[in-house]
Amino acid sequence: VGPESPLIGGIAEAFWEADLKVFGPSRAAARIEGSKVFAKELMRHAGVPTADFEAFDREAAALAYLRTLREYPTVVKADGLAGGKGVTVARSREAAEAAVRSAFAGKFGAAGERIVIEECLEGREASVFVITDGQEMLPFLPAQDYKRINDGGEGPNTGGMGAYSPLMWMDTGTYAAILEEIIRPTIHQLALIGAPYSGLLYAGVMVTDEGPKALEFNCRFGDPETQVIL
Repeated sequence: VGPESPLIGGIAEAFWEADLKVFGPSRAAARIEGSKVFAKELMRHAGVPTADFEAFDREAAALAYLRTLREYPTVVKADGLAGGKGVTVARSREAAEAAVRSAFAGKFGAAGERIVIEECLEGREASVFVITDGQEMLPFLPAQDYKRINDGGEGPNTGGMGAYSPLMWMDTGTYAAILEEIIRPTIHQLALIGAPYSGLLYAGVMVTDEGPKALEFNCRFGDPETQVIL
């Protein structure tokens, strides 16, 4: 299954009920992409290194939280699916407040009814893909994609402007840490909560000075990285 929406909607269950084969996770496991709040809380319980965050379902509470932050930039994310456009890296409190108000005003529809405000991680971003049956995993080479619409990392995020692989800047120790400290604990935690993951799991990772940290997970192959990996 290529797009995320059918997986989040339960297409895998429909195939299983018809005794047909399908490559992709269950509805419960696909929530790792369908809900940023679910994914962040899952990572917190699994001990996965990730950005500090708070989740909000009311605009007033989110705006009040922004006033407590001493440093910017910060990141504002719509909870649900927004076509790769639900993330704002806000360089000032004013920009963060505008992103919050926009989300709660309906810019992303139901996807913006809840939001995550999280620490902005600095480093080099990588995309890591594994095939898993819920226990073992088969990793692909990492890739790097470019989300910003303009050159030099400027402009708003998009679904992806291009990608390359392999990553000559990533050493084997860092890649091993991503697999063992981010992806494996996440797969284990999904099994623990009764949502074993089967299919392709994608981790968006920021390699920081403190080591790799998880940005997000996708429940399917990602475009454009898939092209350069396969």
